[in-house]
Amino acid sequence: MAVVGLSGRFPGAPDPDALWRRLRAGRAAGPGPLPRDRPGSGGAGTGHYLDRVQDFDPVFFGIEPAEAALMDPQERIFLETAWEAFEDAGCTGGRLDALAAPDGTPRSVGVFVGASAGDYALLAAEAWARGARAMPRRGHWSLPNRLSALLGLTGPSQSVDTAESSVLVALDLALDALRRRACEAALVGGAHLLLHPASRHPGAGECAGALLLKPLDRALADGDTVHAVVLGGAVAHAGDPDAPRRLARAALRGTGPGPEEPGLREDAGTAAASVGDAGAATGVAVLTRAVLQLRHRVLLPGPDRPEAEPWTRPGPEPRRASATVRGAGGVEAHVVLEEFRPEPPALPGPPDGGGGPENRTAPAAPATTDAPAPEGELVLLSAPTPAHLAATAARLLGRIAGRDAPPLAVLARSLRTGRAPMDCRFAVLVHDLAALSAALERLAAGAVRGVADLRGGAADPLGLGAVPETRAYLAGLWEARRLPQLRDLWLSGVNADWAALEPAAGPGAVSVPLPPSAFLRTPLWLPGAGEGG
Repeated sequence: MAVVGLSGRFPGAPDPDALWRRLRAGRAAGPGPLPRDRPGSGGAGTGHYLDRVQDFDPVFFGIEPAEAALMDPQERIFLETAWEAFEDAGCTGGRLDALAAPDGTPRSVGVFVGASAGDYALLAAEAWARGARAMPRRGHWSLPNRLSALLGLTGPSQSVDTAESSVLVALDLALDALRRRACEAALVGGAHLLLHPASRHPGAGECAGALLLKPLDRALADGDTVHAVVLGGAVAHAGDPDAPRRLARAALRGTGPGPEEPGLREDAGTAAASVGDAGAATGVAVLTRAVLQLRHRVLLPGPDRPEAEPWTRPGPEPRRASATVRGAGGVEAHVVLEEFRPEPPALPGPPDGGGGPENRTAPAAPATTDAPAPEGELVLLSAPTPAHLAATAARLLGRIAGRDAPPLAVLARSLRTGRAPMDCRFAVLVHDLAALSAALERLAAGAVRGVADLRGGAADPLGLGAVPETRAYLAGLWEARRLPQLRDLWLSGVNADWAALEPAAGPGAVSVPLPPSAFLRTPLWLPGAGEGG
């Protein structure tokens, strides 16, 4: 199974890339005091805390602020990180619809979430005793179920609580669902926040995150960027001392040749430096560390490594890592991951089948390339409000300015195929990144040229989206490269199936990771629950 999307929030690091930079430099965020702006700031001891966990963007998800205030902040932060994982995979638009079950049901995506803390309900009960009459939902079923409902996901949707091993157990359930084709993709994640003073103790920690998984062959066919490969997993109640080795053998069963024991081992102990004791979300940190080291092929500093170092291989076998977490109740989960190494393109032989490699020629270049088309590239960006659109433009501008900016054609294709069309839209035709940067600077500054606001029923005034012939018409415009017409139709609310128009041509050919959409968060807290904390 391929990891095609990755997101997370960690102490001192708002996303996995920031976490990687910090850990590689040997600057894991140590324990500190509870942030002063958090409601209920009482309680002794230091911990590994996230910033502004009370903030949320209900407008982005179409949730009323009053309802959002009743949502457990763990659910809110999981919603945001789940969306970021989908966007990291380029899977929030037509590519999400294309994940159809064998019977044709679209959006066949499972959601498996590890969660155990119930601090928000405890705060609500205390507020109720003081006279407040607002009570959030109890139980953790809402974390996966709300995401499935909001995005129309039709695969399994369940929460898991085996204490610290929850996320790895959720991953094992997701792997099984994918093998049985109960879903075509699976989102695995978790969240753990220390919201009540009784939960805070020295060394306690917080984090949240998500990974999006697909079968590897499907990911390659879809043109996904593959961060790492999950070979297998195993779960058992670890009642005997040989359990870890037994689980490792079970996880590697059927994975082909290679060492039984991976070269890198990640567990709650290695993750503690960055997230502390993160409860049910411990597996998020453990998996993220393993995936990042496999992706970058660099080993992070640890007890036997004072500094980060290149991950060398003693032989031809791929780099492998294990992730192991044991829950407080004894449920232990073990997962084996491997680096993704794309197969080199096969060189076809002559028509008569004879001849050796020296007589073969490389295949023709794929239809999609990294070079901008002569007529320019159509760059599309959308958001729920103009303010969200400007903030997202600023984020994308920062990526373009970096040294690792993707080619314009790759960036434009990833935005077209991988982002969900929303009500406030921006479209521009450009020939190079400098021109795109200038357009994004104007957009981030609040300029409205090239922007359409379709809120209030202004989308698709001619009803073209409901006409079956429109799809063929849009395909004809794309084939003829009528980009100005496609731009104007999209700005009017007519959506093209870009993923169908731009087929994959190898791993990462359709979607590469880009900065996620911006959330405009505001503080939301249970009425009366911030008192006396």
